[in-house]
Amino acid sequence: MIENDENSSNKTVKKPAKNKLPKGMRWFAVAVFVLILLSPMASAASSAYSFLPVMESDTVDYYQGYGEPALSASLVGNQEIGKGKSATLQFAIANKGTLRQVKSIEYVGSAGSVSTHTIDELYDITIIPTDAGATYTSAYPISGTNGSTAVILQSDLLTFTKSSMYFDALNQVASAERQIEAGRVNAQAININMSCDSPYIEVLTGSDYVYLASLQSGAYDMVSAPIRISPNTPAGTYYINMTINYQYPDNARMFKFNSSTLSTSFIYSDKYIQEYKTETVNLQIPFVVKSSPVFEITEINGTLQNGTTNTIAVTYTNVGDKTAYDAECKIDMMYPLSSTRNKGLLGDVAPGESVTINYPIKADAKAVPKVYGINSDIRYYDENGDLQISPSIKMNIEMAERVTFLTLKNIIIGVVILFVGAMAYDFYKKKGPKGKENNKIQ
Repeated sequence: MIENDENSSNKTVKKPAKNKLPKGMRWFAVAVFVLILLSPMASAASSAYSFLPVMESDTVDYYQGYGEPALSASLVGNQEIGKGKSATLQFAIANKGTLRQVKSIEYVGSAGSVSTHTIDELYDITIIPTDAGATYTSAYPISGTNGSTAVILQSDLLTFTKSSMYFDALNQVASAERQIEAGRVNAQAININMSCDSPYIEVLTGSDYVYLASLQSGAYDMVSAPIRISPNTPAGTYYINMTINYQYPDNARMFKFNSSTLSTSFIYSDKYIQEYKTETVNLQIPFVVKSSPVFEITEINGTLQNGTTNTIAVTYTNVGDKTAYDAECKIDMMYPLSSTRNKGLLGDVAPGESVTINYPIKADAKAVPKVYGINSDIRYYDENGDLQISPSIKMNIEMAERVTFLTLKNIIIGVVILFVGAMAYDFYKKKGPKGKENNKIQ
């Protein structure tokens, strides 16, 4: 307690000069300045010793969160796909995770000798009338009301100030951990794999894997999967198998705070360590392959010859489970093939029915004999009156080389044969009679 020593002649007391820090506060300012200068060294030490293991005794856990991500997937858009079609399925990946509770497990006031009291509850305060003209030794005015000044020892003020700063710093650290714990419902490093068990349905390679960096609670993101459906696929419900692997923050532990430096341990640059959990979710998302007509080319009669026009009979069969109405077929050709009629009318084709169309196809005289591929397309109206186009069907037609006898080569060969024959006959005719006469003389 500071008493008024106005009557003492052996003690000289001076009032602190205005706008000048007291001696104790100057030392405190110097200490803070030194800590600022040492902060780069702390960062360097952090990078140099970052490999050191973190002991549980180095950390403190103020809060524990409860709740985790809840990932789900749903098909967006049309869920019915026709047979023989290629489509891109769009999926919405949603995080419905809910934070149930963030529970305090370490009281900030219990972390060291931290005072939560006011300064006048801890130290003796002297109230001095301002008009008394008194001076004080090692004292600092902290307030003034009603013409009076309250003073406290500078050493007590320094102790209380450091204690208050430490308490405020711990509150900030604990508040930071509370916010970190609240983020445990956010999924991170999300890996999504997609497949289908049906042999008729293919999830295209390269599109069966999707990566998402993060997905916040209450948010969603879109992923896609291109698929190809065989024309022979039976109508019905099929499933995309989706496996989702992800991780989420499980618990955070804050590095213990140093009451002297008001910072964490010098060998660590981070303020906390984070624990993670890994989870896997297996989902099945349904979609429908609808009933529809499906055409196949079941028979091809006829062959091609270069330099001529030949009739090729093509038989179309509806192997689907619905009737195709007003169906038309068309063939597409390129040089050296051409046709004066490349379209045909199939009419109404019920499931299991077949229709044969004759195409006159001309092959150029210079065409190379080989097997030629010709694409055929079919368009029809379904039972709802909507125009549909079936996938292209490829038919292979063989071209044989045209056999002709009256060629330059054959003419030359014939002339040579006739010439040789004539020479032989003439030789035989001249030698024949002499031989007979010689036989008679003997």
